[in-house]
Amino acid sequence: MPELDVGIQSIIDGQGVPIAIVGMSIVFVALTSIASFISVLPWLLAQLAKFVPETDHHAPSRPRGDDDSAAVAAAVAAFHAQRSGAGS
Repeated sequence: MPELDVGIQSIIDGQGVPIAIVGMSIVFVALTSIASFISVLPWLLAQLAKFVPETDHHAPSRPRGDDDSAAVAAAVAAFHAQRSGAGS
């Protein structure tokens, strides 16, 4: 089994420093481009909204007279009775 040579000289001989610098540069450029895109996104969406207006996808709200609390209470009671075995 070959013996591993550990130390700074091994990093320098194996071109570890240039590889590390290139790697850090790639990460820096990627993060900078992501941050730039995020900062430009509100302006870009505002420009896009001029051509494609936003549509309302929400359903109309229910009138306040529809109160389902009795139905919910009955469903919860039936579920509890089934889970606890009281119904059988």
